[in-house]
Amino acid sequence: MEKQPVLEIRQLTKEIGKKTIVEDLSLQVQPGEVFGFLGPNGAGKTTTIRMLVGLMSITRGKVLIQGIDLEEHFEKAIAHVGAIVENPELYPFLTGYQNLLHYWRMSRSIPKDRIDEVVQRVGLEQRIHHKVKTYSLGMRQRLGLAQALLHSPSLLILDEPTNGLDPAGIRDFRNQLRTWAREENLSVLVSSHLLSEVELMCDRVAVIQQGKLIDVKQVRELVDDTDEEQTFLLDVHPSLQALTQLQKRFPHREVEIIDNRIQLPLQRSEVPELSAWMVQQEIQIYTIQPVTRTLEDRFLQLTGGSQLG
Repeated sequence: MEKQPVLEIRQLTKEIGKKTIVEDLSLQVQPGEVFGFLGPNGAGKTTTIRMLVGLMSITRGKVLIQGIDLEEHFEKAIAHVGAIVENPELYPFLTGYQNLLHYWRMSRSIPKDRIDEVVQRVGLEQRIHHKVKTYSLGMRQRLGLAQALLHSPSLLILDEPTNGLDPAGIRDFRNQLRTWAREENLSVLVSSHLLSEVELMCDRVAVIQQGKLIDVKQVRELVDDTDEEQTFLLDVHPSLQALTQLQKRFPHREVEIIDNRIQLPLQRSEVPELSAWMVQQEIQIYTIQPVTRTLEDRFLQLTGGSQLG
């Protein structure tokens, strides 16, 4: 039996005046999945996230959280959500623990020892009893995460969650997020401009542009799409002879020598035939290596080079 999505968006649309910010957006986030939400500046990411947490009204379409309609049963649906949109809202003159205690008192049916559990999860044990006004931006982000996780949500929505974290902090956060998703069966929707981190962090990604969905794919599938042409580096000898022969064989492709290796765009299916042909031409082949494509490369390809924001 197919699992019910934790988050299901159906033809979500947001119009402001005569301008359409988000148009017919549909996607699903599954239990235990870390889902990346990407798009260039002005694509509609933040508008979408604000609609998902009730900070902005929905013009048309539906948002279902654990199968519950967000507009029809807002309190029941949003009880399954933890979120940080932009910067976490915290009381600076209270300690980190007092902030969490205040939130705990407003929530229902949360055991008090859950506070200590989430503090440990986000790595704030040493500073949790210090006032928040003394925290760095990264520590505030960690406390915001603890607050968002306190009520054991099914869905965690994060907008630029690694802001203010140093490289070691980003790595720790990424590992923690994967652990939370696995151990607590937590679904995570994360918007970030750090594409290298999204690639390591997420199971699937959605790319939107001008408010419309461009693609939704597994990260590995998006990066390693073998049906498409990609660049290969050929370590062969004699290289100049090989270059001349390859330029004749592929007159409409850009064939060049870079650092004593030949660079050539190919489809993966062409590699065996090319290898056999070079042997016939008495060209010695040492390696034929694909140039690894990153999520950033694929993102720029999908969005026509638009900058992520």
